[in-house]
Amino acid sequence: MRQRIKRKIENVLDSYPKVFFCHVPKCGGVSLSDAIYESLYPKILKASRFTSNIDLKGSRVASKILNLDMMTVREAQLVNYLNAKGQVFVTGHCRARPEVTSEFSNNWNFITILRKPEKRFVSEYIYNRYKSSSWLKNDSDILDYLDTEKAKSSCTTYARFFSKFSTPEEVFAHKNEAIDTAIENIENFASVGVLENLDSWKQQFNSKFNVNIKVSSKNTTPNNEQAQEIYNNNALMERIHELTEIDRTIYEAVLDKNLSVN
Repeated sequence: MRQRIKRKIENVLDSYPKVFFCHVPKCGGVSLSDAIYESLYPKILKASRFTSNIDLKGSRVASKILNLDMMTVREAQLVNYLNAKGQVFVTGHCRARPEVTSEFSNNWNFITILRKPEKRFVSEYIYNRYKSSSWLKNDSDILDYLDTEKAKSSCTTYARFFSKFSTPEEVFAHKNEAIDTAIENIENFASVGVLENLDSWKQQFNSKFNVNIKVSSKNTTPNNEQAQEIYNNNALMERIHELTEIDRTIYEAVLDKNLSVN
């Protein structure tokens, strides 16, 4: 009896696509993650062990206790979920390095959305400057922030999430290889789009999974007036444009691919 029930559950789960939504920070991921889930799975699965979020608080604790880089801890969680029997949906702020994508892309659909790097950079700065929690909070003025290690990390987000390199120092030292390996990796994703051309991505997603995805807006950036001040400062935006060159090259490759699909 128990084995029959187990097989029935496995058969039901096998009827759903396996999806990892790689949630790049400040790219509309909260709304998109919810929309992807709601378009593909029944609500009842959301409270089950068959769908998972990368545990950010847990990764912070593990990083401190084990003296490991926090993203490495999250990657270990991701690989565990991708390798787990019955798992159908995973999401979270976790990189999808080429080794992981190549190992699991036959059984899993890797999905992500990117955003114009300058906009993503400013949004992340504003979010961490004005949020109420102390976690990763940044108190620096934007001019001072541009010279910090946090800024180096932020401006290489796409390269770190998708290339073979995991730190800003490695990315800057191997600029062309970081760009090439990130683009090559993203090309193996089942569905990838850009926030500025979301309608194109929705068409692509709907065609891939034979659904009708609906995306709402959530988790807006705090202090939008301050963000607009930065956007209107040409000198600042030129500096940010220079800083985000590597990520912009990756973004533009994805944008070009999305436009060519139409």
